[in-house]
Amino acid sequence: MTGSRLARSDLSAPSPTTVVTREDIAMSGSATIETVLNEFPQLAAGNTSSVNNGGGSGVLTANLRGLGATRTLTLVNGRRFMPANSDGVVDLASIPDALIENVEIITGGASAVYGSDAIAGAVNFILREDFEGLEAAYTHGQTAEGDGAYDKFDLTIGGNFADDRGNAVLSISRTERDAVLQGRRDFSRVPLDTVGGELVPGGSGSVPGTRIGLSGAQLDSLVGVDLAPSGACSAITGIRFGEGGTPLPYCSPQDAYNYADLNYLQRPLERTQVTALANYKINDAVEAYGEAYYSNSRNEYQQAPDSFTPVTPGAPSSTLLVPNYASNPVLLPNVRQFLSDNVHIFDPDGDGVAAIVGSGRRADELGPRFYTYERVSYNLVGGLRGDFEAGGGHWWRWDAFMQEQRTRTDTANNNQINQARLSQALDATVDADGNLVCVNQASGCVPASIFGLGSINANAAAFLTPQRTSYEIFDRTVAGASMSGTLFDLPAGSVALAFGAEYRKDEYRFQPSAMDVSGDYGATSQSPMAGEYSVKELFAEFRVPLLAGARFAHDLAIEGAARYSDYSTIGGVNTWKLGAEWAPSDWFRLRSAFNVAIRAPSLNELYAPRTRGFTAGVDPCTAAANPTAAQQQLCIQQGVPAADLPNFTQGSVGFERTTGGNPDLTEEKSETFTIGAVFSIPAAEGLNFAVDYFEVEVEDAITSITANQMLADCFSRVDPTAPSCQSIVRLPNGQIDDVRSTLQNIGLLKASGLDFQVDYGFAVPWGIGGDDGRVSLALLTSWLFERSIEVIADQGELDCAGYMGGGCGGGTGNIMIPDLKLNLSAGYRSGPLSLRLQGRMIDKFELRPGITAAVTESPRQWYFDTNAAYDFNEHLQLFAGIDNVFDRQPPVLGTALAGDANTDVGVYDVLGRRYFFGLRVKF
Repeated sequence: MTGSRLARSDLSAPSPTTVVTREDIAMSGSATIETVLNEFPQLAAGNTSSVNNGGGSGVLTANLRGLGATRTLTLVNGRRFMPANSDGVVDLASIPDALIENVEIITGGASAVYGSDAIAGAVNFILREDFEGLEAAYTHGQTAEGDGAYDKFDLTIGGNFADDRGNAVLSISRTERDAVLQGRRDFSRVPLDTVGGELVPGGSGSVPGTRIGLSGAQLDSLVGVDLAPSGACSAITGIRFGEGGTPLPYCSPQDAYNYADLNYLQRPLERTQVTALANYKINDAVEAYGEAYYSNSRNEYQQAPDSFTPVTPGAPSSTLLVPNYASNPVLLPNVRQFLSDNVHIFDPDGDGVAAIVGSGRRADELGPRFYTYERVSYNLVGGLRGDFEAGGGHWWRWDAFMQEQRTRTDTANNNQINQARLSQALDATVDADGNLVCVNQASGCVPASIFGLGSINANAAAFLTPQRTSYEIFDRTVAGASMSGTLFDLPAGSVALAFGAEYRKDEYRFQPSAMDVSGDYGATSQSPMAGEYSVKELFAEFRVPLLAGARFAHDLAIEGAARYSDYSTIGGVNTWKLGAEWAPSDWFRLRSAFNVAIRAPSLNELYAPRTRGFTAGVDPCTAAANPTAAQQQLCIQQGVPAADLPNFTQGSVGFERTTGGNPDLTEEKSETFTIGAVFSIPAAEGLNFAVDYFEVEVEDAITSITANQMLADCFSRVDPTAPSCQSIVRLPNGQIDDVRSTLQNIGLLKASGLDFQVDYGFAVPWGIGGDDGRVSLALLTSWLFERSIEVIADQGELDCAGYMGGGCGGGTGNIMIPDLKLNLSAGYRSGPLSLRLQGRMIDKFELRPGITAAVTESPRQWYFDTNAAYDFNEHLQLFAGIDNVFDRQPPVLGTALAGDANTDVGVYDVLGRRYFFGLRVKF
């Protein structure tokens, strides 16, 4: 049983445990298993197949209690599985779901039993043992819109050998899934920005032809530009270049670029898995076993054509230098004239080089950007296990194993502008033959201008966008040994003990392209990274039965566990747990446990280089945010032109944020308390209840303050010398250029709530062929009282359970956390027929108090799924199902609250109604 090395059932374990059955997985019709797990209330949304650019390399994760994937330990057969990235988390898509017997979810904290990462709990995938025969399955599915189709093939062959002393299993799986575009759904077709308290069509301030953001004073001094808009215009925040390079007023948000059409709502996937399992009894007391896992997955995400702030490497932040602008032949005449007419803005020192600050360009001539990730993983396990009698009828079981794991991810970024080459292409001249050429013709330079619609031709596009490649490798070695058994007998039963030792070494390295290393991509250039750590651990676990068969004490027992871990990075740490169970009768049981756990910083958190990327958010200085007089004064002190207030308008849907690792990080420390009851009603056979209260508190949580949290802290303090205010960098026109933050042990995470589970199975007289039928009913619910974080000690806690806005949700890497999730299911089985109906509920979200937004509430969502299977004979089964039967569409929240798809793609069903069908053959 997950969460204990002592034998348990889910109803008698002191820690709450939920079991996902093989039938749940087989009947779901899902291409990837994270879809099934996320339907369970104990899991908040993690990274899913519907998370596009925020999903990074497409690692699909489990996220218990909304505490984060790095605080949820994923196991296969009780052992750590192959890591997928520098955080060491497991890609759920690499687990062979055709071999899964069941999945056990423990939510009481399990660091003392399994080590670091199990602060929120553990998810253990238990694979089928001693498989004999052949089983083949094919599944096809697609959405009601005719997109997102997938095909999944599974083949499993197994049998005994050596006079049944051994068993071997080989499983092969192939999955192919198509993409779904945001432009194919009404709710995500156009990005919706918040203007004047309403959602209006908007988009990105990086537009075709280039936009230059300007302050009010600069706009007033412009020469040669007619600033009278041709249509509706909420605010003029700069200029843009149209046909022939003609300068035009830039109206926000009317002239913003619609980037949604080409973004993904579902990533495409190609995956091949090969798994081999074997065991052999050397003699009656010793068994050898081996496991081999191979996974090759290829996924990608796609975005609209490259959006970038043109810069010259080495120039001041967000600054593009244009040499010889008055005569530069690569520039269109209208552009040369515009720059020459406005020397006072772009070349005040008169050196003949124009400095363009804070511009935005959408390279629509290049086509969409697409980022391809190919992940190849293997996991080799070898070990010996056995049992022996220690005397007095006390048996002991032992296990010793080794693991070698490696994951390599190769990344290719296509159609992305190389900033160094852009600067090279802008510096052009006319040669002796009258040809337009680059002054520096290295790498086959082709002259290009970014000013004006269609100003980048095909040859220039090929030069500006060399394929950007990188790779990362994670190596892990694990060796472990354990024993479990009974020491001696007490009147109430045997005293059980388990103990063991484990060694683990993790190594990671990341190698970006040579162009990244040389800084060709400006602020977004990536740096090499390498790091490693090792840990040696000793652990023990015990259970002592105190009473049995007594009045008011059918069972009474205590148990505990302890682990000492010596990390090469943070030194020695201790974790422990203490639990108790009391059954006043054979139908009623109380259980409670207290866990002290740790999480060591991951290699990514320790050694990640500082990088810069875009994040969605609202500038507190904008008129829509209603800044107070004191806040407006702070805006001016930071660099917002006074003349632009109080009508200051944000030029884009977000801003840049710089993040990075910290080698001085220490471990996170957590305390978890659970108390609950499990009971059945004797008069209603088959009816079981379980209710558990949980409370988790994580101190010294490793976190980087989000850009929105940094802004909120700064503008609540209204102190320009505060660290959060010092981290905000603005351009001369007042727009935010960068919000700087790195990882620190500054967080305080809290989660508390109530889990409730009831299941009831009973026979019914109506069946097929005269046989009785059987009905099974189940209710799973998790009520999250609190899921809060405090990142700055004196600024209070931010409770995000059931809230949106103000740092709760908001797009990339920041998924909303429901305060109530519910899963209802009803099943019917009779002879060859199985039917199932499921209802899933996500409770409403309310806007955080003090936050201004166009949407104040996201309503409660219900989804219904149904499926059926029919066994024609013992060899052939057909199955089919419909997910989201009533085609429930997600709530429209807008970009400020939910990111680029206008809704939270990690929480809600964004694909709509979906169908699947398939067949399964057994011999």
